[in-house]
Amino acid sequence: IIQKSNIMKTFKTMVLAVAIICGTALNANTTEPTSKTTSKAVKVEMKKELAAHLAMPDFEVNNDTTVMVSFTVNDDNEMVVISVDSKDASIKRFIQGRLNYKKFETKPIVGQTYHVPVTLEASK
Repeated sequence: IIQKSNIMKTFKTMVLAVAIICGTALNANTTEPTSKTTSKAVKVEMKKELAAHLAMPDFEVNNDTTVMVSFTVNDDNEMVVISVDSKDASIKRFIQGRLNYKKFETKPIVGQTYHVPVTLEASK
C-alpha cells in the first residue's frame, strides 16, 4: 500500500508538470487577433508610398540589389526604421535617410513591425 501511494504521488506530480508545460506552450504560441493584422489594401498603399520615398537614389547602383528593411510605425503615423539588411553603407544611409520618420498617408498598425524587401535597380 505504501508503494502504491508513492507511485500515485509521482504520477500526480508528472501529470501536473505535463499540464503546466502544455499550458505554457499553448499560451506562448497564440497569435494576435485578426483585427491586429494589416489589410491587403493598406499593404498595397504602403508599398506605393515606400516606392515613392525611395525613387531616384542619389548614388549609382551598379547591380540590382534587394535588401530587407524592417520598420515600425509610431503614434504619429511615422516610419521608424529598425534595420536595413545590407553590407553596403551607402544603401543603408539612403534607405534610412529617405524612410526614417516619414509620415504614412495610409493607416498601418501603430507598433507593429513590418519587414519589406526593397529592390534598388541598377542605374542605366
